[in-house]
Amino acid sequence: GDIVLQAESTQFRVNRDVLATQSSVFADMFSVPQPPNEPTVDGCPVVILSGDSAEDWELLIQILYEPFDDKEMRPFEEIAAMLRLGRKYGFSAAEANAVRRIHWEFLITLAAWDKSSASFIRVDFYEGLVADILNLAHEFGLNSSIPAIAFCCLDMYSLDRILTGMKRPDSSRIVLHPDVEKMLAVGLARIMGFQYTSWSWVDNEEVVPTSSCTNRARCELGIKRLRRWCMSNARFDGPACFMLSTWPANSFSGRFCGYCDDTAQNAFNARRVKGWEALPSFFGLAKWDELKDVE
Repeated sequence: GDIVLQAESTQFRVNRDVLATQSSVFADMFSVPQPPNEPTVDGCPVVILSGDSAEDWELLIQILYEPFDDKEMRPFEEIAAMLRLGRKYGFSAAEANAVRRIHWEFLITLAAWDKSSASFIRVDFYEGLVADILNLAHEFGLNSSIPAIAFCCLDMYSLDRILTGMKRPDSSRIVLHPDVEKMLAVGLARIMGFQYTSWSWVDNEEVVPTSSCTNRARCELGIKRLRRWCMSNARFDGPACFMLSTWPANSFSGRFCGYCDDTAQNAFNARRVKGWEALPSFFGLAKWDELKDVE
């Protein structure tokens, strides 16, 4: 290396060309003659990186010497460093890679959401990861993914657990930004209200059993089971969001006649669509097609 970067009390010796090639800020810096009598280490000029953590730079420097492989899983700490330093210093490839990974995990259409894997495919998972990603998305204005991230947070964890601070595997505690905490609390209340009103059809005897029902006794029992399913998934002492859950086919196979089964599934899925369309508004955000990331 021919230049020394200093973050906090840690110094990194790197190649000037690597920095200039990947960072617009460093490219501009190196294009201007540097003042004489600047500090050096072993003849290499020292650049002081104010406000940056040594950990972020250690992670980013390792990545800069590797190709950006979108398919390779990466830990959250690397992705956060890529986004933080990428945006600050114009490491455009690093920043774009980090943003893509978050968008891959948290999609913006219901069809894509339904097709997505239940497990993470671009970010190494750990308990509390979604809360960390939500904080990061809020900090850097990744608005198009925030509705899905926030919903996942409420779907995976109780609000009490979120607000009291979940622990990471290393026992450090996740502290959400106050605006994020408020967004989640308000969002949960709105989601619960939506679920209560939108799924009121399960109490409407004019919906199921249908007028064409061929087995009224079975379908009356089936709708009671569906009502209990909704109630059991809408509890305040744990994850309370079921509005995007897919039709619980395993639980309701054979519980309705053919006519009532079609009617119940259509009503259920119609509410899912409405819930997805309204999701950004629950968190105080613009409509899906108006959500734009901050660049």
